[in-house]
Parts: sequence; C-alpha cells; structure tokens
Amino acid sequence: MGQKIPPVKGTRDVLPGDTYLKKDDPWIRTGHLQLIEQAARDLFPLYGYREARTPVLERTALFSRGIGEGTDIVSKEMYTFEDRDGTQVSMRPEGTASLVRAYVEHAVQQQEPETKWWYAGPMFRHERQQRGRYRQFSQIGVEALGSPGPRIDAEQIEMLDRWLRALGVPFEMHLNTLGDAQCRPAYREALQAYLRAHSAGLCEDCRKRVETNPIRVLDCKNPGCQEIAAAAPGMEQFLCAPCREHFEGLRRSLDGLGVVHVIDPKLVRGLDYYTRTAYEAIATSGLGSQSTVAGGGRYDGLVRELGGGDVPGIGFAAGVERLALLLAQAGRELLVRPLVFFAPLGPQEESRVDALALELRKAGLPAEVSFRRSNLGNQMKRADALGARFALVLGDAELKSGRAKLKELKTGAEHEVELADLPDAVRRLSAR
Repeated sequence: MGQKIPPVKGTRDVLPGDTYLKKDDPWIRTGHLQLIEQAARDLFPLYGYREARTPVLERTALFSRGIGEGTDIVSKEMYTFEDRDGTQVSMRPEGTASLVRAYVEHAVQQQEPETKWWYAGPMFRHERQQRGRYRQFSQIGVEALGSPGPRIDAEQIEMLDRWLRALGVPFEMHLNTLGDAQCRPAYREALQAYLRAHSAGLCEDCRKRVETNPIRVLDCKNPGCQEIAAAAPGMEQFLCAPCREHFEGLRRSLDGLGVVHVIDPKLVRGLDYYTRTAYEAIATSGLGSQSTVAGGGRYDGLVRELGGGDVPGIGFAAGVERLALLLAQAGRELLVRPLVFFAPLGPQEESRVDALALELRKAGLPAEVSFRRSNLGNQMKRADALGARFALVLGDAELKSGRAKLKELKTGAEHEVELADLPDAVRRLSAR
C-alpha cells in the first residue's frame, strides 16, 4: 500500500455529507456553498450585475500596483513565483484588481459607460490559518464601474444587505468614509503624528504600519493597539466638502432604501485603492474575532492606476467560508436528494429500473438506483441515508403486472402506481 499524501497546510476539503466526518469539527459541506452561490446568482442579476471570470494567475505587478506595496497582502501573503519566461506571477489574493485589469484590457469603458460585474472563485493568501480563514479560500464579489455618485453606493450596500438577510446571516452593516486624495493626506499626517507619539504601546506590525500604511493600525485586533486607536484622530475632522457631501448623500439614500447601518469611524479597508465609502457586514454571533463576512468600498483611482481612464468604481467581496460556517451553525444548506430510490430485487429487474430512472431524470425528477445486489433491508437503509422521499421496490410481480408501490419513507404511506405513467405519478404525489 502506498503512503498517504496529506493536503497542503491551510487548505480544506469540502465534501457533500457528514456521516464520515469528525463530529466535533464544524464542517463546511458543499450544500452550504451551493446555497450561498445560488442566492447570489438569483439576486445579483436583478440589480444588473453580470458574471465575469478572470484567471487565477496574474502578473505580480498587478497586485503590487493595484493593492499597494505596503499592504500585508503584497508584502507577506501572496503566492508569487517566477514563470519559465522570467515573468513574476502571483496567484490572485483578491478579485477587484483582476476585474479592473480585465476592464482596462478589453476597453470596456468605450463600450458601456456604466458596468456592473460579479464574480465567484478561489483566492490565495499565505497567512495564519484561523476559523473560517484558509490559505485557499473563496470569495463572491461585485464591482460597479462608471458611477461617481452616492446612489450606486447605496444600491450596492442594499443588495449586500438583502443577500445576507436571504441567507439568514445575523449581522450589522457598518459604514465609514475614508476621504479622497484631496483630504486624506492631511488626515494621514495627523494620524501618523499621533501614532508615532504612542508607538511604544503598539505591536511590532503596527509600528511598521505607522510609516507604510498608518490607517491599517485602526484595524488591528491587538488589544493594546485597539486602545490607542480608540483615541486617534478621526477622518471626519479632515473631510473636504465634496467627500462630506458624498457621505451625507449616501446616508440619505440608505435611509430611503430602508438599510439599517451603524457609523463606525474606526472602520478602514486594508487595501490602498479605497477612497470615500467603506462598509462592512459584521456578523453579530458565531465567528468570534473573525467576524467580518463581507466588506467593500469605493476605489475611484484604481482604473487610472492600472492604465485605464478616470473611471470611478465601488465593490464588495464576501468570504464564502465564513458565511458557510454561519449557515452550518444554523443548520441551513442546499440539499440535493433523490426524489425516488429504486430497489431492484433481481438481475431481470435491474434493466427495467435503469430505464425507469432515466424516464424520471428526463422529466426533471431526481432518481437514484441501487447498483449493489444486497438484500432489501440494506437497500432501504441506503435510501434513508440518501434522504430519498420515495422508494420503489421492483420484483418479479411488479415486472409482470406493470404496477408497483411507491412508498413514502418518512410516513410509510404506500401508493400504487402504473410504471408506464411513473413520471406523472411521482410529480403528482410529490406536490402533496
């Protein structure tokens, strides 16, 4: 027997069932991911968002320019290597830079003045594994490009709010403004001066951030850093008139759309490209310190930074694994179960069962067939394990008469049906 090969550290398998998994481990199953993804596929197009897909592998320069050299993602967490032709490439750590690169590459601005895209897929960051955070993780996100005013911000936040409520996630929507290139430099200077004066109480990472990306200190989870950040100057003291007007317009629009939100002056986004609006959906239970399930904001200078025009943009990304943990705790998932389980009693009945199952599937009715020649009791156990609603046992008598009993596994009720009319009979009984 060959030696087992373990998975890569920081990655995790997602399997469809839990009968063979550790009972003390909060396991994410495919049914949780499918429910999250399906809810997005149903909702986002109602707001005009169309799906876009970009490569996992991108040039490293995309992220160092787009995200920022001073961010932890670029400086510490990216999986970067040299391709065979000498090009530095990285596995994407987030989705926005890739979509903006595609937007610029294909001159989308010239074809449509306003663009709405959504995406779903794997991202990669080499960071310490925590609950709901893995080195390969999934994100679902949206990007809206071309709209400068606060109404698109409000519409996007309301869409996120509706998506999370449809999933049953307990959360609060937090909101802040980060200013722009006109007013943020003065804030950065005041914040740096304050943090330098209190550097002795900061953690080692935050002492470095004071010089490279001081706003990130406000987001540190270290208790000492949080205590210092609580008394730091706030962005609201430095806002220019256009930024203040944008934020006030956003709040009015959110009130008009009925979105309850909390103003959080310490809310920042960790990437350099964010300006003005910043927002996060923060879980109110179930995730501990890693409680942010989705976050986003405005990035009005990113398209220009990546070689495009002066195009405003706003987007959010949600951590699928964190959402899945909340759904697992709530017992919610998308279950794919057979409607009918067929149990043939002998070799002659097997071919007839295969044909009957095919008829159901062609009619859009999920069916499962027993392929093991085991006794009827074991076949019924299999039907129960799969969560089938009905079981149909086919023996010699049923084969000759053309009639069989469709048994409801939950109640034990039996319904005699014509095999020649099976799809209609199943559809009629399942509608009850």
